[in-house]
Amino acid sequence: MAVAAADGIAALVDWSDLLPVILEDISQRVHGDDRAVFAAVCKSWRRAASAAGPRLSRHSLHLVALCSGANAVDFSSRHGDVVKTAYLGSGGARPHRIIGCSHGWLVVVDEACRASLLEPFTDGAQVPLPPVTSFDCEYFVTAVGGDGDGVPEYFAVDNHAYHHHLQGHRKIEWKPPKLVPVQSMRDEFFQKAAIAPGSHRKESYAAVMVSHSGGSGLAFARSGDDRWTSLPTQALTRYADVIWHNGAFYTLTRGDGAVEAWEPDGRALKPRLVTGPVMRWEFKRLVEFHSDTFHKPAFYEGARYLAKQADGGGGLLMVSTVAILDDSNALRARRFKVFDVDEDKGEWRARDDVGDAAVLVGINHGECVSTREYPCLKPNCVYYVVKSFAADFEEEEKGCSRYESGVCDVKTGVASRMSVFRRAAGGHPVWFVPSAVSRR
Repeated sequence: MAVAAADGIAALVDWSDLLPVILEDISQRVHGDDRAVFAAVCKSWRRAASAAGPRLSRHSLHLVALCSGANAVDFSSRHGDVVKTAYLGSGGARPHRIIGCSHGWLVVVDEACRASLLEPFTDGAQVPLPPVTSFDCEYFVTAVGGDGDGVPEYFAVDNHAYHHHLQGHRKIEWKPPKLVPVQSMRDEFFQKAAIAPGSHRKESYAAVMVSHSGGSGLAFARSGDDRWTSLPTQALTRYADVIWHNGAFYTLTRGDGAVEAWEPDGRALKPRLVTGPVMRWEFKRLVEFHSDTFHKPAFYEGARYLAKQADGGGGLLMVSTVAILDDSNALRARRFKVFDVDEDKGEWRARDDVGDAAVLVGINHGECVSTREYPCLKPNCVYYVVKSFAADFEEEEKGCSRYESGVCDVKTGVASRMSVFRRAAGGHPVWFVPSAVSRR
C-alpha cells in the first residue's frame, strides 16, 4: 500500500514498511470488526494486529480456539475469557476445526477437508499436509461436484476398497462408495493428529500421524510427502488418542485400552504392543454405585488421553475420565484416574500422585507440564476442558457449542468445575503452551 507525498513530489510511502511499533500503535486504535480488516491488508499489518494488546506470558496457560469465520485465533484463560487474538492471513481456505496441537503448531482442517499445520502465534503461517483425496488407497476418498471454488459438494468414501487395500487384496468385489457431504467430512473424517517435530529450524515437522474414519483408521505423512500412507489396523479397533513420544507415535485404543508404539522402520512405521487390553474398566464400580444409589441405570460418557510426563523420566501417563449423567442428560458427577503406562510389565499402574506436575487434557490434546515452570497451576492436578453437560447452562445458541473447564485433584479423583463457556461451532478449544513457541 502506497500514498503520494502531499507536495506533489513523485514520492511514494509504502505503509507496509512502517516501523512495527508504529503499526502496533495504529492497530490499537482500531476496534471491533475493523481490526480484522486492518489485519487482512498485508503480512506486516497482520503481525502488528496480532502483537498489539497484552502479550502472552510464557508462564501462563491458555486455551486456543478458532474464531467464528476462522480469520483469527483466540487465546483464552483457562476460564474461557479471551485475553488475546492473533489474526490469520487473508489468502487460502479458512481453517474450520482443530484436530491437534503440539510444538507450537495447530493441526487444522479447512472448509474443504484439507489438513495443514497452522502457526497461530506470530504470522499465521500454514504448511499444507497431503490432500484427503491422496491416500495410498487410490479410490478411498474422491471429491465429487463443487462450484469451482475448490470446495467439493460431496466426497465418495469407499471403506470397502480401503480395508481390502490394508489386507493386501488387489481384486475385490465392487460395492458402491458412500457419498458424504463436505460439511460432514470436515467435521468428522479426521479425528486426532500428532506431530513429530523437525530436526532443524527450517523443517516445520518430520511427520504427522492422524486417526480418521471415526477412529478406525491410522495414516501418516512425512515432511515432503504428497500422500497419506495407511497403517494396518484391525477392522473393529477404534483409536482414542495418538501422541509423539521418544521417537515414535503412540496410540491408545478406545475400547480395551491397549497402547501401541509405531516405530520408524525405513520409510514405514512398525507397530509394537506396549500394554495389552485392560481386563476391567476402571470406572465400572463407580457406574454401578450410581445405578444402585438412584435405582436406575446410570448414563455415562468416557474418554482417555495419553500425556508425556513432565519430569523428563521418559514415561507416558494415561488419563481416564467419566461423566455420570442423569436421564435428562445433566451432569451428575465427573471423575478422573491417572495411570503410568508401564512398558516393562505391559500394563497400566494406577497413580494418586504426579508430583509437582499438572496434567492437561482436552478435546484433542493431552500434555503434562511442570508447575515450577507454570506457577499459575496447582501441582498433582488434572486441568481439563471438555464438552459440557452442565444442567444450569442456558439453551445453546445457534451455531455454538458449550464447554466446561475445571480442575481435579489426582489423589481424590474428584473434579471441580471452574467455568462453562460457549465457542463457535468448530472452535474446539485446546491447551496451548506459549513456551513451545518461544523455543522455536
